[in-house]
Amino acid sequence: METRASYVLIGAFALAVFVAAFGFVLWLGKLSLEREWVYYDIVFEEAVTGLTVGGAVQYNGIQVGEVRKLSLAPDDPRKVIAHVRLNGGTPVKTDTHARLNIVGLTGVTVIQLSGGTPGAAALMPAPGEAVAHIVADVSAMQSLLASGQDVAVSANESLVRLNLLLSDANLEHVAAALGSIDEVTRSLAAQRGDLHSLVTDISDASRQLKQSLQRIDRVTASTDALLHERVQPLLDDAHSWLISAQRTTDAATALLDRNREPIERFTTNGLAQLAPTLIELRATLRALRSTSGQLQDDPAGYLIGRERPKEFQPK
Repeated sequence: METRASYVLIGAFALAVFVAAFGFVLWLGKLSLEREWVYYDIVFEEAVTGLTVGGAVQYNGIQVGEVRKLSLAPDDPRKVIAHVRLNGGTPVKTDTHARLNIVGLTGVTVIQLSGGTPGAAALMPAPGEAVAHIVADVSAMQSLLASGQDVAVSANESLVRLNLLLSDANLEHVAAALGSIDEVTRSLAAQRGDLHSLVTDISDASRQLKQSLQRIDRVTASTDALLHERVQPLLDDAHSWLISAQRTTDAATALLDRNREPIERFTTNGLAQLAPTLIELRATLRALRSTSGQLQDDPAGYLIGRERPKEFQPK
């Protein structure tokens, strides 16, 4: 019994050591595998049609990883989060860009990484987050699809308008307009001779009008020359007179400025003294007129002092 018990203990110990060694090997293998991969979340603000779990992730055309999970953003269902696994040595920088790309003629959609300057820092997870996030650019495929939808809508609207334009009522109006045009054409064809005469008359009238305009131009030129010949000297004389008048005015103004004080004294004191003088001068002039009249009538009597004999008045 003791021998059998020892065998059981030895076997249990050996089995425990084997299991422990096997678990340690698995842990090391898992650790080494985890160290070979780096995980990122790529956020798309558009539909990721064609992208599936297991899809390739390329960096400048070289496959560097794969898509591990696709999900909607919990805070915004319009965004899609692609959880990707990349090789540990992939140089993902802060200025690395991501976008969707269609590979080949089969239309397989992959995630294409690009950019990343050598001097940029490596992209690291934000504080409190397990993996780093990359916000993807709008892909050319999505822009093309949006443009295609806009073109389709525009084409549909154009077709609707074309159908409205080619409705039965509009076609009847167009047919009526064409009939009216046909009638007018036939009427003009019937009056071709009259139209030719009308065109000839218009041509003659245009020729006569041209000749009249030429004569008017010649008369206008002659009138301009005459006006220039006759009026220009008058204008020159008037200009010279204005210049002379301006000079005289300037001289008078300067003279008044220089003699302002004497003029003021004269108007204040001189005019008061001038009034009696003028009165005496007027009396003297009246006396002189009287004396002059007496001298003219009887110079001898005025000088000798005799009275002038009275003329005989016959009865």
